[in-house]
Amino acid sequence: MLVFSGIYSCSKAQTENKVKPDPVKPPVTEIKEDMMIGIYVSPGIGYITDHHFKNIREANVDLIQDISLSYSQANKLAMLNMAAANQLKMFVADQRVDGTDADMAAMVNAYKKHTATAGYYIKDEPRVPDLQDAATRYKKLINLDPEKVPHVNLFPSYATGALANVEYETEYVEKWIELVGAVNLKYLSFDNYPFMNDGTLREAPYYKDLEIIRRIGLKYKIKTSAYLQSIGSSIGLRRPNADELRYSAFTNLAYGIKLPVWFTYWTPIGSTEQFTEAIVDTQGNKTDLYAPFTVINGEMKQMGKTLMKLDAIAVYHAGISIPSGTKRTPSGFIWKAENEDDAMLITHFVNPVDSRVYIMVVNKSLTENKSFTFNTSSAVTNVKGISKVDGLEKAVDYKTADHKLTDSFLPGEGKLYALYK
Repeated sequence: MLVFSGIYSCSKAQTENKVKPDPVKPPVTEIKEDMMIGIYVSPGIGYITDHHFKNIREANVDLIQDISLSYSQANKLAMLNMAAANQLKMFVADQRVDGTDADMAAMVNAYKKHTATAGYYIKDEPRVPDLQDAATRYKKLINLDPEKVPHVNLFPSYATGALANVEYETEYVEKWIELVGAVNLKYLSFDNYPFMNDGTLREAPYYKDLEIIRRIGLKYKIKTSAYLQSIGSSIGLRRPNADELRYSAFTNLAYGIKLPVWFTYWTPIGSTEQFTEAIVDTQGNKTDLYAPFTVINGEMKQMGKTLMKLDAIAVYHAGISIPSGTKRTPSGFIWKAENEDDAMLITHFVNPVDSRVYIMVVNKSLTENKSFTFNTSSAVTNVKGISKVDGLEKAVDYKTADHKLTDSFLPGEGKLYALYK
């Protein structure tokens, strides 16, 4: 994500206790098994009101990722109180996270018992030399509060100004996991913004990074999180429209992302970087994206009831041409597009508990409604869709005798299917 700073200083808590030494305890539980939808960042101090937090909740958001280290503990508690009143959770940022062991303990003591506290911000986009310190602080927070999520978010591979010639997968992402310990890492988080100001799509790097995070998440059995673009900026990003928001949402889910976080919900100010309007403007007024944002989040949450249980085993691309580094569906695969020139994603999901197979399809067009026809293997006896209204299985127009299904897709839309054998 892109970082901007606040203008207030943070006061030091009065109570402290000692940090427990390593060895690190494994996490107790995940926060919840339902899919959470996150936003970056919290409304500013002048907007900590029921009106603004109610708007967040009504947009089908569950989690606010706070990153400002400038506000006081009293300010943070006010944010948490308002979040709790609106059934929201929050990752809390407090400058003591960068302090001594006693500072960190005081910080955790200030927030850990609050019902809205879901985790603690550590660092956004660490460079390779920063990883060791971030990992050390991550493990200390796990010891202090095992049930919460310490938050560190990684760069994408194309941040070459920050990562230089580092080999992204092994020397950055896997290095991070090695330093923290896979058993300790609650989510593997990164940002990835494809919509460029010149009207193009940063397609190949976008899918390259989604594939790396998908594969490494499976390798180390870590849930994955990604920042989804919902704003434009002066560093070359355009403001997405409603169809592009949908594309961001479903392409990320297709690659197994379990915690999607929108960058940003509130339009940032106070930065040298210039931003377009986001989901709400600088004063919290709803923009034209608020209504589609709300619908898309609701759909993700319903699909998430199933997706949270599944592993994205493989992601395939179809189309006249496909991004470099991606793969087409293999010969003999259980689910094939009848017209492989149609641009789409096809994800092979498996429930690791019972080995049941699911397929997710995403229309990769940013502008056109599409009707796709699929042929299944003869082993498939029925196909049902996963409803984006209630998350339940529903009948679809699967022709059992022909092993064929035709379905329609909005631009960027994804659908999930349960296969019966």
